Amino acid sequence: MSNEYRAEVQANEPLTPHMRRITLEGESLMRFPAGQESGYVKLVLSTPAERKPLMRSYTIRSFDQTGGALTLDFVDHGDSGPASAWARRARSGDSAVIRGPDERKLADPAADWFLLAGDMSALPALAVNLERLPDSARGYAVIEVLSEEDRQDIDAPEGMDVQWVVNPDNEQENTMLADAVRALPWLPGTPYPWFAGEFSTMRSIRRYFRDEKGIDKRAMYVSSYWKIGDTDEGMKLAKRMDPDA
Repeated sequence: MSNEYRAEVQANEPLTPHMRRITLEGESLMRFPAGQESGYVKLVLSTPAERKPLMRSYTIRSFDQTGGALTLDFVDHGDSGPASAWARRARSGDSAVIRGPDERKLADPAADWFLLAGDMSALPALAVNLERLPDSARGYAVIEVLSEEDRQDIDAPEGMDVQWVVNPDNEQENTMLADAVRALPWLPGTPYPWFAGEFSTMRSIRRYFRDEKGIDKRAMYVSSYWKIGDTDEGMKLAKRMDPDA
């Protein structure tokens, strides 16, 4: 991830009570590669004088190469984190630096059926996946949100059963999302599981598919995007130390 792009905030709008959409534009983004939705970029949050930049990863929700417009969706945590604080305060004309893009996170379109799940940190990537599945796709998408009002309209295939789990206190250890996934009827054929979200939940779900359903780790995508009670750096360390990852 060596490419760096300097841009300006073009728009910052709330999508739901706990998510906002920021559009970045700039001449350098005219050379940003097309077709990278569901991949991610790193938002550089530190000053150039700092020895090691502070960066946070965000999914590419959409990109218009013609206009050089890159759209990122942010979970609004208030001022509890550096990226959320930046997103809440960003105004049209503010400068921004991003690096990337990195690997796309798309489900295998050749699967017999699909089982997608995640919390609000994964909602942008989940939405991209649902919108890019074949029209004939069938299966489930289970999405955990903080409130009823955080549901989003997603253009999913008719055969995908999109279910919403409302958990207003996701900073406490819980099994709501994992329980909802385990309760789903198992369809015939080979599924492609795609999951992202909180560290402990993703570890539980990974074990469920590997140990109980016999799915090879190379035939699914399961990733932690954050960890309860820890910083982004602490979460990344926990991922590196996790023997199941």
